[in-house]
Amino acid sequence: MRTMDLYISVFAHPPGLETMVRNGYAHEKVLVRDYDELSGLIGSGAQHHYVVVMTQGYRTDDRAVRALLPFDFRYFGLLGSRTKVEKMLAGYRAEGIVEARLGRMRAPAGLSIHSQTPEEIAVSIAAEIVQVKHG
Repeated sequence: MRTMDLYISVFAHPPGLETMVRNGYAHEKVLVRDYDELSGLIGSGAQHHYVVVMTQGYRTDDRAVRALLPFDFRYFGLLGSRTKVEKMLAGYRAEGIVEARLGRMRAPAGLSIHSQTPEEIAVSIAAEIVQVKHG
């Protein structure tokens, strides 16, 4: 994604996470104490941002999604199994979060190409972002 003229920011918790340590492609790496902080870290121009939530688990994904739902991103994806994603979306609907807001999220993130490995999943997400980028 970096070679496609996109500025890559990674927000992660906890310190020492592989995503942060081994990531040589990100322009910016930001440690957060809690994913609730994300809403205060998104700069102006959110409609031009491409965002993918992929944390360590269900609870942290939920915190990140809740922090980011108010924004109108160009692309907003959530990595996870279809079962996890459906459970999360059902919970948001039960809480009264409007469908228009939830419908903007690509969940699970990535084109449906039957990805199996982390590399294949990354390609499917990158391809979906390219598809959105070029309308």
